[in-house]
Amino acid sequence: MRKAVIFILISTLLWSCRGPEGLQTNNLSYLYNEQEMALRPYFRFEYLGDTLCKVHYRLETGNFLFTRLSDDKTYEAHVHIKYQLLPRMEQEQVLDSGSVRLQHQVEDVSNKIINGSFYLKLPPESRSPEKLTLYVTTVDLNRGSEQSNFILLKRGNLNNPNNFSLRDTSGHILFTNHLPAGVPFQLSHTQLEPRYYYVSYYQREFPLALPPYSSRESQSFDIQPDSTFLVPADTVLALRNIGFYHFRLDTSQWSGFTLYSFYPHFPMVGNHRDMAGPLRYLTTQSEYDELQALLDQPQKLSDWIDDFWIRKAGNAQRARDMIREYYERVESANRFFSSYHEGWKTDRGILYIIYGPPNKVYRSSAGEAWVYGNESSGLSYYFNFIRLDNPFSDNDFELERSPQYRYGWGQAIEAWRRGHIYNTKDIRREQDDYDQLQYRTRTPMWY
Repeated sequence: MRKAVIFILISTLLWSCRGPEGLQTNNLSYLYNEQEMALRPYFRFEYLGDTLCKVHYRLETGNFLFTRLSDDKTYEAHVHIKYQLLPRMEQEQVLDSGSVRLQHQVEDVSNKIINGSFYLKLPPESRSPEKLTLYVTTVDLNRGSEQSNFILLKRGNLNNPNNFSLRDTSGHILFTNHLPAGVPFQLSHTQLEPRYYYVSYYQREFPLALPPYSSRESQSFDIQPDSTFLVPADTVLALRNIGFYHFRLDTSQWSGFTLYSFYPHFPMVGNHRDMAGPLRYLTTQSEYDELQALLDQPQKLSDWIDDFWIRKAGNAQRARDMIREYYERVESANRFFSSYHEGWKTDRGILYIIYGPPNKVYRSSAGEAWVYGNESSGLSYYFNFIRLDNPFSDNDFELERSPQYRYGWGQAIEAWRRGHIYNTKDIRREQDDYDQLQYRTRTPMWY
């Protein structure tokens, strides 16, 4: 008979194994690499008052390393969640800290979901910044590995998204803001009992991200909704159509709670219509026009896409390998970078799809910096993303574009179109060639 024992210990002692000084210099590239982050916890915040926040977490036991002392013993996994609340990533002051220890014992190893929570003590809003940072590290003690992350906590008025609680019809916390149309959910407020929510609905066809060297400005987003209506707050709800829905207590300010509905099987690429859009990054304008003309003809669309990849790859087997890698990157971009539109359409998404996961990711209060290849090379693959203040998402970042990226981008696109899966190894090789050329053609120094 299978048995499961979960032991949770909340520690209020200061986490003193390392201080937060210089945390913005931590390399967080594993957050965007499916192969490197063994434990991938999910978190959801609920403000319970001015000075108290409940943090819900979710873990999958399939990511744990289980061990047992002998054949007649149960399998055990030991996980430690450590956290510090900081004013900002760049500040040393620790506002609150603690830890959660999980001991999971089973007769047979299988994938299960573990949900839990802990509480954060917040300083009064009058004595703290509007945005706080939760520095959280998850440790698999059996594996001897750990991964850290920085999560933004925005404070403010009662319309703040952390004042809303999203649950399924069984009362379980939902850790994603994407819900397929027709799926029932419950949305409550953690501090009030409103009768109604004001809902602003947006159904837009957002443009794709521009190449990193582009001098054109990204199109501005019209914040005015397509429609606004009232829904009762004390009932089970469901999204009706594709788009995104912004819930507020009133319409005097834009802060609120946003739900997204892209397509039923999001973030996965499930059919040829899903495959068509991301191909724009590799196609010429005329090729893309042909592709768009076939969107309502499923068989012709399928044939066109299959033929495109086979022509580029040279044979069916290489085409399958390229398709698998390309669309796995699209799906990862959807998981990591989606905000009010799909992750593959974003500035971070376009770089991730063409170049692959970055070698280094540095995060600060202002945004993120990505590095591909050698950080000290004269051929720079350093990209800076600015975090945007967006009422619909905390995951909206804009790339600082530059003409200097044109050469590297052209190399990558040409490689894909020649049937080669482009990645950081290619970038390192190009950097080495460039640096060697610079060395051989340098002006001699005489002393």
